Amino acid sequence: MTKKLLIAVSLAGLVSGASAQDSGQGQSIMFRGQEQNRDYLTTLPESQKKKTRGDRCMEMSHEIERLKGKPQRRSAMMDRYRKECELP
Repeated sequence: MTKKLLIAVSLAGLVSGASAQDSGQGQSIMFRGQEQNRDYLTTLPESQKKKTRGDRCMEMSHEIERLKGKPQRRSAMMDRYRKECELP
């Protein structure tokens, strides 16, 4: 009898969890009030839009030189430089 009750409670929990996920957004407070527009992730900031590609590439090359003692940050900057500045 207790085994059947345990299975019924477990199934009820799964069904209620599925309905919470169907709403499209998690129930966590971590996601409350988050803006839906995420264009800022793929667009340049206003300060960078005014600069030409050559200017940005020169700044990145100087930054790469400055980061000689920080291999992870330097590697990330080199990858960015290759993607944005080197011709395909």
